[in-house]
Amino acid sequence: MTGMVVTAAVIPAVILLLCAVLARWRSSRRPPSLGVWFAPLPGSSVLYDALLWGQDRRAISAVVVDLAVNRKIRLIAQEIKGKRSTMGAEIVDGAQFTADESAVLQALFGPENSPGRVRKFSKDRVALANRLERIRDAADGRLADAGLIRRGKRRLPIVLLWFFGVGGVIATALLAIAAAVEEDDLAAALAIGSLLAVVAALAITPTAWRRFLPASDPLRAHLEGMREYIAVAEREPLRYLQSVQGAELRADVASDAELQRFLLNERLLPYAVIFGEEKSWARMLRLEGDALSRSEGVIDALAGISDLLTIIELTGGAIDLVLSLGELSDGVGGLVEGIGGLLDGL
Repeated sequence: MTGMVVTAAVIPAVILLLCAVLARWRSSRRPPSLGVWFAPLPGSSVLYDALLWGQDRRAISAVVVDLAVNRKIRLIAQEIKGKRSTMGAEIVDGAQFTADESAVLQALFGPENSPGRVRKFSKDRVALANRLERIRDAADGRLADAGLIRRGKRRLPIVLLWFFGVGGVIATALLAIAAAVEEDDLAAALAIGSLLAVVAALAITPTAWRRFLPASDPLRAHLEGMREYIAVAEREPLRYLQSVQGAELRADVASDAELQRFLLNERLLPYAVIFGEEKSWARMLRLEGDALSRSEGVIDALAGISDLLTIIELTGGAIDLVLSLGELSDGVGGLVEGIGGLLDGL
């Protein structure tokens, strides 16, 4: 019995686990950075950068945060009731949107653009997910046209891993039962261990991934450099106290180093969303903003960011931020009211 378990369960389970680890590594492999970067490349798009980083789930949230950081929309934490809150969003007067930004807003709130009209957020999560998926698919097509990725994601290895994985769970479970019936403790232990290995393989099996072409390597290496800055600047701020030197600074504000560093880090908030660091980055920006608010002449520079940071904190992260939106008003109209409950129904 033991020999049969080794042949039919242990060896296949180990092979399946190794294949799953290889698929996970292949799907998440990224080029090394060529140094720390403090800003995205000129002309880059948050949506495209999120997809180049393989963060489809965070792409739309990053676009919404980017719109707020660039003062194109205002995200407004309206009130707090215990652990629940309502929130709203409105278009800033005179804001100009790119085609991708307009597509995201239309998918979230509908196509109406008349002044003062309140645009309601769809509560149909399936329909919303489908609309957002179409936006990501269209962006994928443009990345493929630019020669950065191959068309279509790599799915066959995932299908095969799941096919053999499900079969492996059934086979190893049956072998474990048979060994227990025959009171072969070693065979039963090996079968159970094989079962756990198959389950682990299924757990680490990635979703379908993009096949990146060599032309995308410099862009993705730049993103890795930005990720390194965000990770280290939040955890080891003393290492980057002078990080604004050499970075592209804003010419419309005073040259105060602390203010310039805050504005630099504020611009990186959408990328902190992409890298999964938005909660810690928001906390750091909150501390820096609170310190700056006691200085003179920085009110305009800090306008709007406080509510955005509050919303990220209330929603527990930017992925849930999109699901927390209620309605959107054009800036000509009054402030939206009664915007849906935070994470209502989740």
